[in-house]
Amino acid sequence: MKISGAAIRRFIDKPDKSVRAVLLYGPNESFAHEAAQKLAAWAVGKSDDPYAITKLNEDEIKKDTARLGDALAAQSLLGGPTIVWARVDGKSADASIVAAVEAFEAGEPGGYLIVEAGDLSGTSELVKRFTNSKVVAASIAFYEETDAERAQYAKAAAAEMGVTFEHDAEEAFLVALPPDRGLARREIEKLALYAHGLGRKLDVADLDQLLAGEAESAIDAASSAAAAGKTALAVESLARIDGLSGVSALRALLRRLQQLRDARAMIDDGANPTDAIAKLRPPVFWKERDAVAAQARLWTAKKLNAAFDVMWSAELRCKVAGAPQDLIAADAYRSVARLVAG
Repeated sequence: MKISGAAIRRFIDKPDKSVRAVLLYGPNESFAHEAAQKLAAWAVGKSDDPYAITKLNEDEIKKDTARLGDALAAQSLLGGPTIVWARVDGKSADASIVAAVEAFEAGEPGGYLIVEAGDLSGTSELVKRFTNSKVVAASIAFYEETDAERAQYAKAAAAEMGVTFEHDAEEAFLVALPPDRGLARREIEKLALYAHGLGRKLDVADLDQLLAGEAESAIDAASSAAAAGKTALAVESLARIDGLSGVSALRALLRRLQQLRDARAMIDDGANPTDAIAKLRPPVFWKERDAVAAQARLWTAKKLNAAFDVMWSAELRCKVAGAPQDLIAADAYRSVARLVAG
């Protein structure tokens, strides 16, 4: 079955117990990963078994095609549920995953399967197999958020953690947050820790102090350095990020380049760089505006087109099974920085 629209949130919050396999995919990898975490927590329930969740990657499934099925059939040491969380990037695990779904449909006993599969097309074998299942399997696609959806999430998360803002500070808060939901939530948690017991609403001065780290965070520093032609700094900053996938790193730089493309188009139409940056949507965090304006001066439409070719080629290479995503992303950052520096 296919789950879409408002039904996605309802399913993630209260999963259908008849569904035993869920495929999570789409360009918004942060959303898909967050959903996988919530489904895994729900499936584990109150079990105390530290080995209840078995995590497998595509290479592990490819090397031993029976491993996925064996993991699903395994009995928990404490008699609780068995969950298999598979993270795949290509197609080499498709046959094993499809076999697991077919076993569920045949009524065979087994655990709960979560497949986190990246940005698949709607015509891929996995998507069609999960979507066509009538009861036991479901597919959910996660797409990029709109500015309104991002703001709604941030406001709800802040309210949930007891963070309140002065009127002008709320707008500054929304502009300063990173687009990645996982990173945004960590920033809100930092605000919540600061606000606990403060006895007042947060103001702009608080945000300037607390959210400065986001503008200087590793991923922002890496993408900003690459856009400024600082090759060594870009690669070093990227290397300091723990747990960031190559595809996510590429998309962070791609967002920066798209921002510069829009600014460059306005500059070429006669706007000065400062005015062009001020008109960008979503708005550029005010502390970054001078840096982004300086970067926009460095780029030409021709160089930006070449940079987009580098990024798209790198993302395609990242999606090949077993590809060294970190190395591919670092090479792309290096190439983009050299483009503007050359």
